[in-house]
Amino acid sequence: MVQEEKVILMTRMAAFTAREGSNDNRINGYFRSDYIGLEIVKSAISATVSFVILFAVYAVSAFESILEDMYSIDLVAFGQKVLTYYLIWLIGYCMVSYIFFSRRYSKMRKRMKKHYNNLRRLRKMYEKE
Repeated sequence: MVQEEKVILMTRMAAFTAREGSNDNRINGYFRSDYIGLEIVKSAISATVSFVILFAVYAVSAFESILEDMYSIDLVAFGQKVLTYYLIWLIGYCMVSYIFFSRRYSKMRKRMKKHYNNLRRLRKMYEKE
């Protein structure tokens, strides 16, 4: 005879597996520090690419003034200014990434604990039979 509680539990577990389960299993394969570190490295790369794109857009939009000031500009000071902006951009981007991926990992751990508890409950139901 089919037990309603067992069917409800199995349906809940199947829905979890279909929605978040595959992504959560992938994330669960990492330690917290490894997962966050990997994602911060990816974020640092994307922050660098986005800064280069933004700097290129700025250079194209201010091309005329750059050409006018080409010989009177202090290149070392300009380079330091660009490097300072880049570091501010990079640190801000990485801090936001750290917060975002820390929360994602902790939410995943809560969902996985709930899933494991459901598996334990289901196993106990089968052992009773």
